[in-house]
Amino acid sequence: MLARRSTSIRTNLITAAGCLLLLGATARADGEKNPSPEQQAFDSALKKAMPAKAPLSDGAASGVLGTGRMRQANSVAAAILERRMEQRRSGELKLVREAGRAEVIVVQGSYDRVQDVLRALKIKHVVVPPHLVAKLPLMSTQTLMINCPGSISGPGVAKVRRFVKTGGYLVTTDWALTLLARAFPGYVTRGGRNTGNDVVKVHVHEHDDPWLKQIKAMKDKPRWWLESSSYPIRILNTQKVKVLISSREMRKKYGHSPIAVSFPFDDGKVLHMTSHFYLQQGKARTAREKAKGTVFAKSAGLNDKQLKELRAKGLDNVRAGDLNSAYSMQQLTTNVLVNRKGYNKELLGKYGKKAKRKIQLRRAPSASPNKSDADVGKDYRLRVMKKDGQKVKVRDLFGNEGWIDQSELY
Repeated sequence: MLARRSTSIRTNLITAAGCLLLLGATARADGEKNPSPEQQAFDSALKKAMPAKAPLSDGAASGVLGTGRMRQANSVAAAILERRMEQRRSGELKLVREAGRAEVIVVQGSYDRVQDVLRALKIKHVVVPPHLVAKLPLMSTQTLMINCPGSISGPGVAKVRRFVKTGGYLVTTDWALTLLARAFPGYVTRGGRNTGNDVVKVHVHEHDDPWLKQIKAMKDKPRWWLESSSYPIRILNTQKVKVLISSREMRKKYGHSPIAVSFPFDDGKVLHMTSHFYLQQGKARTAREKAKGTVFAKSAGLNDKQLKELRAKGLDNVRAGDLNSAYSMQQLTTNVLVNRKGYNKELLGKYGKKAKRKIQLRRAPSASPNKSDADVGKDYRLRVMKKDGQKVKVRDLFGNEGWIDQSELY
C-alpha cells in the first residue's frame, strides 16, 4: 500500500501543476495523412479541452514506477517483442506503429502507466486525465486504456458504456474493476480478499483467442506481480466472460483464480487484468527464472546477432523470469491493438453511408430538430439502424443516434 500511496502523492502534485495531457511523442505525426472528418473533430475537441499553456505531461517521459530492475526488464522485453514480430514478418508491428495517435487513448492513473509500455513498443497514443473521459467525443474505432485506479465520474462511466456498446475496445487494470462493475453490471465484480504485495505463477489458457497469441515465449509459466491491495476478479456472467489467464495460487490465497478476463458488449469488447499493464516487481523462484536474460531471449527464438544487440541494451543484467512476466503483458497489449485494427475493417463495413452535409439528428422520424440533439458532420460515416418511409435512424462513429431524411445520405 505504501507504493500506491507515494505514487498517488506524486500524481496529485503533477495534476495540481497542470501536467495533464498530450505525450510529446504523440504530437501530430507527418505520416497521419488525410484524417477523416471524425478524426478532425476528435482532434479539435481534444485541443479545446487542453489548457492553453499546458506543461509537458507525465506521459512525455518514462515514469518511476517499480524497481529499477523491473524497469530495465520492461525495456528489454519490448526490444525482444519487436525482434520477434519482425522475424514473423506478419506485418503486425508495422500495422500498429502506423496507426494514428488518436486510435489509442490512455487515461492517466496513479498506480499504473500503460503509456510506458506503449512508448517502449513505439506505438502512438494520447494521454488524458480521467475528468476528460466524459467530455471527449470517443470514436467506436478507438481503444481506451484506463490505468488503475480508474476513477471516472458518473457521466464518464456512461460515456465508457456507450463507447463499448458502439464498437470501442476498453482495457482496464486492477482497481478499475469497480468501473466495469458500474458500466457493465452483471459481468464482473470485485471479489475475495485484496492481495498482498505478491507474485504468483499464472496459466495462459490455450483458447483459440487472438489476444493470447505468442504470449508464451518460454516453457516456464509467467509470474504475475500483484500490487498491494489488488482486486481479485469475481465473474458473474460465466456465459459471456472468458478467462484468458488464471492462477491457482491466486485462488488459494485470495479466493478467485482469474488474472485476465474478456467479454463482448454489443459491438465492442472489454479486457480487464488484475494488477497492472506495467509490471513493477518480479520474483524468481527456480534456477531457470534466476538465470540471465539470455535464457529467455533464446527461448523466444532470437538469433545470435539479435542476442548481441540486446546484450548491449542490458540483456544479461535482467533475470529470465522477470523478462518472461514483462514480455507476456507487452505481447497481450500488442495483440489487443493488432486485433483492433482487424476488427475496425469489419466494424466500418457496417457504416456504409455518409452525410451529404452537416445534419442535426432528430429523436423521432416526425420530430422537429432540438437544440440538445447531436449534429452529424459533413462526410461522417453513418450506419443505418432503422427505416420509416423516407426517414432513417442512423448512428455515427461517436455513438450519436437519431433520425434524418434518407435523401441526406450518399
